[in-house]
Amino acid sequence: MTIVELAKSTDSCFIEAEDSQTISRIWFKSKPIDRNFCYRVVQLQLLTDSCDQGYTQADTLNPGSWSWFEVVILPDENSDIPRNKDGKELVWRSHGNRSDSQDVARSPSRFFGKVFDRREEILDSLEVGNVIAVRACVRYPGWINDARNGCLSAKLLSEDIFSPMSWTLGSVLAPNIPDQFENGVFTLVSRTGAHIQASNSEVASFIWFTTPVLDKFIADKIQDVQLFTVAHRQETVSDNVEDKWSWFDLAILDNPEATAPRMKNGRSLVWQSHNVSTNPDNTKLEQGGKLFTSQNDIIKLLEPGNVIGVRVCAQFEKWEMHAHSGRLVVRVSNKGPRRPPSPSTNDWSSIRQEKNDMHKKIKDYLAGRNEGEHSTASIESDLLGKELRADLKYGAGERPLKLLSFDGGGVRGDPHARPCEYFDMMAGTSTGGLIAIMLGRLRMTVDQCIEAYESLASKIFAESIQHQVYDMANTGARYSASALESAIKEIVKKYTGDEDALMRDTSENPCKVFVAAVRADDISNHVATHLRTYTNPNVEKSFADYKIWEAARATSAAPTYFPRIKLGDYEYVDGGLGFNNPVLLLMGEARLYYGFAREFGFLLTFGTGMSPDVSLPPEGKNIFENIKETAGVMEATWEISSDSEQANQIAAMLVKSGHYYRFNVGERIAEKQWVEKVNPNIFEEWFGKHAREVDHFTPEDWANVTINLDDYKAMGTFVQLTEEYMKGEIPRLTECATKLPPKRSE
Repeated sequence: MTIVELAKSTDSCFIEAEDSQTISRIWFKSKPIDRNFCYRVVQLQLLTDSCDQGYTQADTLNPGSWSWFEVVILPDENSDIPRNKDGKELVWRSHGNRSDSQDVARSPSRFFGKVFDRREEILDSLEVGNVIAVRACVRYPGWINDARNGCLSAKLLSEDIFSPMSWTLGSVLAPNIPDQFENGVFTLVSRTGAHIQASNSEVASFIWFTTPVLDKFIADKIQDVQLFTVAHRQETVSDNVEDKWSWFDLAILDNPEATAPRMKNGRSLVWQSHNVSTNPDNTKLEQGGKLFTSQNDIIKLLEPGNVIGVRVCAQFEKWEMHAHSGRLVVRVSNKGPRRPPSPSTNDWSSIRQEKNDMHKKIKDYLAGRNEGEHSTASIESDLLGKELRADLKYGAGERPLKLLSFDGGGVRGDPHARPCEYFDMMAGTSTGGLIAIMLGRLRMTVDQCIEAYESLASKIFAESIQHQVYDMANTGARYSASALESAIKEIVKKYTGDEDALMRDTSENPCKVFVAAVRADDISNHVATHLRTYTNPNVEKSFADYKIWEAARATSAAPTYFPRIKLGDYEYVDGGLGFNNPVLLLMGEARLYYGFAREFGFLLTFGTGMSPDVSLPPEGKNIFENIKETAGVMEATWEISSDSEQANQIAAMLVKSGHYYRFNVGERIAEKQWVEKVNPNIFEEWFGKHAREVDHFTPEDWANVTINLDDYKAMGTFVQLTEEYMKGEIPRLTECATKLPPKRSE
């Protein structure tokens, strides 16, 4: 047993109260505590050289001791706010600051605070990585806390005081089991509770407790393990969100001090035990996790020196878990060794590397959008960075996927009769989103889609100039939202029988479809939202229960063309504003839904025509700005094909050669460089100027072959340009066509 100096002050601390409110300040704190400290500390005490104001009128007005010190548990070394457990701050009073009630000289004394031991909650509440801090406090006018020096000391045992680091009371080694018994069963328990709260889409986790170190004897004879916990999640769960984002994992660790699971062949050796779906009203209900037997990899992959750890997890903002107690039941056979693990048929290291490459390239692409003026974000893309788990197959061994992507800004045809029968997943933004809904959710043929789009365009873009100016002045948009909604509802009713049909597709083996919209709540960020026809189990919200016409409105709410639409808590604008080419979103979504090990067999993407590079002017914010900016925005909003082609180039690098095809009509203008002889004008001649040669240079660029969103009458001309473009693409079209069959159902 040893006494250690856990923390010591380096400066004095002086605070004075001004009213009846308590004033407190963190004076000094320890370094983050480690596992050994948590398992071996038995006592804790604070010492201070300090004083209050001495006997004054303040004692008469507010009798008592209103200058004192507290011992506080902080979550980490970067925080000054106490940890919260079950709604209570982890703060304990050590001692007051009054030594002599008759002292008027304000002379300091040496104070030895309360000795906190294992009967106190403070030591049971400590977790690895926490920080223990000393807080000086004062209350009521006239009271002060004059802290000169302080020291926090702890008494530690030379060995762990608690299981689970011992199999039995007497030994850290598993005892021999008498021959007459077939099994030995050990119950290993947590020594403290645990709390975790997620702040974003990243998984927040830490190791709660572990088994003792597994020697070769015990590692070879474990037959099954099962976790039981008493825990609850946060009080409420948002509507349309599955109750599964706080859970327990079992993990194989290299040793008891490890904070992360062992890696093998590119995968983290973790297996989910069970979700925590109980609310705070059921704090005494024990939940049993999955029984892992000797046939599970978690048992087969154990090696001497490893430990099995219990990991507490939460994901997505506001999800949290309070774990009160846990017990891990381990059954050890008294017979021969278990069967060795089967060799893996997948190169998980390569799959992990491909996943990380895709995550980095998409992350870099989003970070570099709009030259730093705005950030672009995608929760689905962020989720590509999560670990590969040993308990998931990620689509390994299943047939390669067929994916279809439509850029925003126009309508193009696909030569196949009914694309939804061939493609596993399709996505689109803006009018590309409308096309994806028509071909995928409404199961149209290409001819039906073209007919429906032409009909829709003629109805919504037929307003007179006077009406457009009126709408622009009042809503900031040139065209009526009701006209667009009515036109979409008419199409939806024709193909589903219900104009208010939901995006969620309940038919047998449907093509998965999502359209991208951009949240408009923060003009400095472009946050992509995937409005789906299915539930993606790997994201918090799938947005599949909005009506088809609502999703169509959201993805096509092009600034200055149509007003925003509010769905739930947020307003949405056209997905093309931040993600005109959704191919990278599609690839990320497919990886999350189908699995990182499932190959892309065929990825087809359609652009909407190349255009010269231009920049977008800002959108107007009032009636005068709306009218003034209309001309510029109408010309520029859709001329963002440079970003579309950048996304195309990144996607092409992430798909194996021969599996990626993009068609985007365009007419390239070659780079030009020439010298022109320029004669002086009459005024220049007066001042003696002579003829001079001027160098000219125009870089390689694309001719403007795009059409405005509302210029549906020009689609005939665009079709002719497309047909001319496709004549030069016959070899690629032929190659592409051979990769599309068979249908998904065949």
